Amino acid sequence: MPPSPFSSRSAEEWISVLQQAASADDRYRALLGVNSTGSPQQALEWSTRSLGDADSGVRALAAKQLRELKSRTGDQPSSENWASTSTSLQECLNDEDPDVRFEAARTLTQVAPECTAAREVLLTLLDDEGTQPLMLAVVVTAVGERTDLPAELMLPRFQRLLANPQAEVRENSSAIVCQWGPKAAALVGELITALDDDEPIVRENAALALGGCGVASEDVLKALEIAATDEDEGVADAARSANQRLRR
Repeated sequence: MPPSPFSSRSAEEWISVLQQAASADDRYRALLGVNSTGSPQQALEWSTRSLGDADSGVRALAAKQLRELKSRTGDQPSSENWASTSTSLQECLNDEDPDVRFEAARTLTQVAPECTAAREVLLTLLDDEGTQPLMLAVVVTAVGERTDLPAELMLPRFQRLLANPQAEVRENSSAIVCQWGPKAAALVGELITALDDDEPIVRENAALALGGCGVASEDVLKALEIAATDEDEGVADAARSANQRLRR
């Protein structure tokens, strides 16, 4: 494994840079260094502190690194420390920068899944026509990570997302829907349409979703038979498997 680009300094040295640097770029790099070389407690402490940085890029990075830390360590450091961090993250939900709001909301999905304000931030970004396509694609995945969202909130949004003009948005949306099982039955029409999508991964996910939704209608079976001849092997295999599953 190649050495870390941050291993030339200790965590304490990176913390010193983070405290003293006037440049946002230097603080950004120093925060990466702390998280790369420091203990989980140091990473938690300094990422939490950096949620209040003057630069929005550093604040967004801090929120993102807290999510990665939570994924790596679970409740270590202690849940008491995470409770304090959760409060700081919730304050970031009102940040003027949408990237900061998004990263804070996504991290709160792991740190404090009961936080309804985080859920509302994600849904607002999902519905906002001003959300940039690449960011929207990531927001789709973040919304899909929430298991507390009822069908009446999810279904109408994913009806639109499966037809979004941006390929990345359709790809991420179809990846979420193909995990829904029977709940995807409400999107059968959209999924049949998605079998003709320009992107193979969307077509494959649509076939998988149809196979899992349990709707063995004539229209679905016919669409899957056609998709089984798709030039993309992954799509064709998914369609054949879905067809066989629905005919059992």
